[in-house]
Amino acid sequence: MKHHPIFESFQKVKSIGTGKHMFDFLGVATNVSYKKAWSKHALREGAEYTSNYPVVNEHYFDWIALLECVRSASGTFRMAELGAGWAPWLVRAAFAAKQLPAIEQIELVGVEADATHYSWMKSHFLDNQLNPEKYHLLHGAVAPKSMRLQFPKLDNPDEDYGASINAVSKSGKYVEVQGYPLTDILELFTGPLDFIHTDIQGAEYEVIPGAMNLLKSKVKAMMVGTHTSLEKHNQLNQLFLDHGWKPVMVFPRKSEVETEFGKVTFYDGFLFYTNPLYIS
Repeated sequence: MKHHPIFESFQKVKSIGTGKHMFDFLGVATNVSYKKAWSKHALREGAEYTSNYPVVNEHYFDWIALLECVRSASGTFRMAELGAGWAPWLVRAAFAAKQLPAIEQIELVGVEADATHYSWMKSHFLDNQLNPEKYHLLHGAVAPKSMRLQFPKLDNPDEDYGASINAVSKSGKYVEVQGYPLTDILELFTGPLDFIHTDIQGAEYEVIPGAMNLLKSKVKAMMVGTHTSLEKHNQLNQLFLDHGWKPVMVFPRKSEVETEFGKVTFYDGFLFYTNPLYIS
């Protein structure tokens, strides 16, 4: 299979096993306890391993979007991951950026509402020799305005990555978390963002529409995972188009798509745009 050409811009890195991590081609270590059934993928302690490029599934396109944005950056690379889980995309961005001489600094913001996932985010940074204190890792949810929110209490955080501020009533158990508006999140950066990766489980339809002018002025590229319904996915796509964003990859939720890399099943929808204001 021929991979997307963006992967050729980055070198594969040899990793040394720890007995509790798996590794991607950039050398990022991910603790296998973060997802149930991952334990079999742990590289044994001391073993040398160089991972291949990622397998082609719906997350292959997250990789393409991320690496395209990293390669396009210079000076300072700035990125936010919203609904971050253990922040896999932030750490991958940091490792990709280290390979490019044009990038001198990185600014990262991660937002995650579940307490266990948030603790894993900090651990994931430490496991990859990134000091979490140097970045803005926020325990909370993205919201239309600054507010306190109810978020589901997760019994099995290694199985449940789909919790949403909109789903509290289904379980009845919840915790209170801080809601952070995009205005506050973007103010944490010293300049325009190269990339926002968004996976906030349906809250995208409440958070993004009211912030479109802000996003257009301060963000170079944006990926949104979409949820809830195809109708809402299509409406959000149209909103980006109406505001002048350039669509790069648009895949509907719950669909099978024949891509140039093979047939791919998308469970969530996938929207990725670049901002013409920042394309010279």
